[in-house]
Amino acid sequence: MNTLMQKLQSFLADEQGATAVEYGLMIALIAAVILGAVQLLGGELNTKFTTVKDAVKAVPNP
Repeated sequence: MNTLMQKLQSFLADEQGATAVEYGLMIALIAAVILGAVQLLGGELNTKFTTVKDAVKAVPNP
């Protein structure tokens, strides 16, 4: 029974798993920020590229 308590205390004191979880949370947060930026800027970029495309199409072919 004593070894079971020692194993349990050792398991609870081990913080390696916490580090992996923290890295996972940071990666998820970074991915969310990237997705948000793409959502915000995507529409504007599409509008700019469409404007450039239309301007290039309007140039007469020599």
